[in-house]
Amino acid sequence: MKVRIVCYEDVNSWILGKFALKMEENLSKMGIPVDIAKVPDPTADINHHIIYYDYNCQKNSIDTLMITHIDDIEKLDLLKKQLLVAAAGICMSAETMHSLAKMGIDESKLCYINPAHDGIIPIRKIVVGMSCRVQEDGRKREHFIDKLTKVLDPRYFKFRIMGDSWDPQVNSLMKKGFEVNYFNHFNYDEYIKFIPSLDYYLYTGMDEGQMGFVDAVAAGVKTIVTSQGYHLDALNAITHPFTTYEELESIFLSIQEEFRKLPDSVSTWNWFDYTKKHVEIWRYLLDNKNVVSRYNDGLNSLLMIKRGSSGSDNQFSRNKSRELRKAKYLHYYYIKKRRITEIINSEGMAGILALVGRKISGIRYLWR
Repeated sequence: MKVRIVCYEDVNSWILGKFALKMEENLSKMGIPVDIAKVPDPTADINHHIIYYDYNCQKNSIDTLMITHIDDIEKLDLLKKQLLVAAAGICMSAETMHSLAKMGIDESKLCYINPAHDGIIPIRKIVVGMSCRVQEDGRKREHFIDKLTKVLDPRYFKFRIMGDSWDPQVNSLMKKGFEVNYFNHFNYDEYIKFIPSLDYYLYTGMDEGQMGFVDAVAAGVKTIVTSQGYHLDALNAITHPFTTYEELESIFLSIQEEFRKLPDSVSTWNWFDYTKKHVEIWRYLLDNKNVVSRYNDGLNSLLMIKRGSSGSDNQFSRNKSRELRKAKYLHYYYIKKRRITEIINSEGMAGILALVGRKISGIRYLWR
């Protein structure tokens, strides 16, 4: 397979160029011959156009179109013409794919591949804080922290602790890979910055209550604290109440599971998988009907929509067409208004007279 990525903009100028460069990089890693140019290559097996807008409706080999921003009626009409010739239109979302099918575009030529991210931004961990001193009689139940280290994932949590005698728990946390900021003594200036920096304030003791809880609630910080003492008197202040260790562990695991779903939801939205999904579609279009994909988007979305999961919807099409026509004129008048405003700001009354003299369309819109 030989691929030409047709990128109509300078690849170093904006986001579409980044798509082209990332696909070229990953196709090369897969051992697939590839290049980037502003014009198609009739000798290539695949010409992938980024984006659809400048595709001239000429068949080169197998042409696929990246589809994004169908936000006015002219773009929709253009795409309909293009997909009479191109082999497939690759949307960025399932919603757009289904909407275009309902608008009358050949559904057998539609699929979607979700966009990619660079995977370099680290996860913002949940910050759990405690501020008290450990007592010799064990009433702070500090051993709960040692037990938590055995079940929690250090990818998702970090701890901030202020107060003396937490050294054994800090060591337990660090041995398990948790990030820990430890102040082994109370410092008021640091404390007033410490409390607002937390996502959750944690208190494990059963000795009527803890003053850090009051400060955390006053700062709007969520709390994981024991159901006892004056904690109970602050109505709506306990986010996650508990008494036993088992209840505490269940709370943390629930928070972890909810949080984990966020990064996991885009775990395959990386540039390698993004490119691989395209390759699977291209191989299928090159008559390799035995291609199997593990992704929901990409090839499976093409096969799924071919099974008749969508279809033209006259009422939807009428409503959407009306919306897109309105968008077209709003875009036009916004551009015209901005241009008129620029002329007036730069040329003053002379600019206004010049505009009136030339009878520029849309000047009334400026004064609405």
